[in-house]
Amino acid sequence: MRKRTMYGLCALMGAVGLIAFVESDWLLAAILGAGLGLTIALMVHAYPNDIAPPSDRRHENTQRRKGARV
Repeated sequence: MRKRTMYGLCALMGAVGLIAFVESDWLLAAILGAGLGLTIALMVHAYPNDIAPPSDRRHENTQRRKGARV
C-alpha cells in the first residue's frame, strides 16, 4: 500500500470512528479522530525501520566482516 493511501485511509477511519461515538461537535471529533488515525499510521510506517537495536546491528556488521575475510 502506498504511504499516501495508508495515511489517508487511517485518517478517514479515525475520523469516522470517533464521529460514531460523539453526540455533538462532530467537526472537533473528526479533527481529533483524523489526528489519532494519522498517529497510528505514523507508528505503523515508522516501526519496521526501527526494530533492530544498535547492538544487533553491531553484531551483524561483525558477522559480515568475518564472512568477508574467509
